[in-house]
Amino acid sequence: MNRMQLHCHPATPLPQVESLVVTLSPAGDGGLAIEFDCRCRAGVLRLPEARPAVAADELWRHTCCELFAGVAGDAAYREYNWSPSGQWAMYGFSAYRVRDASRLDLTLPAPGITFTTDAGGWTLQARIDAAALPGAASGQIELGVAAVLEAADGSLSYWALRHAGTRPDFHRRETFVLRLNSAKKESQA
Repeated sequence: MNRMQLHCHPATPLPQVESLVVTLSPAGDGGLAIEFDCRCRAGVLRLPEARPAVAADELWRHTCCELFAGVAGDAAYREYNWSPSGQWAMYGFSAYRVRDASRLDLTLPAPGITFTTDAGGWTLQARIDAAALPGAASGQIELGVAAVLEAADGSLSYWALRHAGTRPDFHRRETFVLRLNSAKKESQA
């Protein structure tokens, strides 16, 4: 299990958020469990209202948690989005920002998402099935963890383990800073 702090991109500050911590844990069946824990006062963020737990596009336009995963040495990668609304998305890419639906099995099980709030913030938990991870049997997987937070005024703030560049861009491979050994299902920072 790894517990790590996400950092706000300097171009999109949101000082009202005290912390955004992510925890990655291997799931018993070879999948991956991920938890985002955001600490902030009530009313600081706009949170999407609950909706049916179905696939949806453009979740990143509002508060959304994200994971990027690709096999080391391969330009292809996958993107996973989870909204506090319960909606989710999975995308396959053949290279940087080149979406390729053939890189993703559309019959994969939907991720399990749980969203809870309390007086000090909120927690989103999601699970990725082993079959949804790229190259699950082929070696080391590189991971990038990120979130988009929508402030009460509608502005967006971008958070990640690592930022590369003057503008937020979670798709840049140099932001995939965690390593998951697919044979052992252990992550390393």
